[in-house]
Amino acid sequence: MSNDFYAKLGKKIYKLRKLKKISREKFAEIAGINDYYLGEIERGEKHASLDILFKIARQLHLKIHELVNIEI
Repeated sequence: MSNDFYAKLGKKIYKLRKLKKISREKFAEIAGINDYYLGEIERGEKHASLDILFKIARQLHLKIHELVNIEI
């Protein structure tokens, strides 16, 4: 996957989290991931594992394919 994909995925996660009006810290807590790591994912700095993406998708009430469906 290209870095462009991860940048767009991070922006999508950020926007969806903001639409739910949940802080990064609270979202990370309920998803069971580190909030600093979530911030890096949202900024496109880190490439999340499939396991982490499943946790994020679950908290956003999305199926994994809905989350990773990104126009490149």
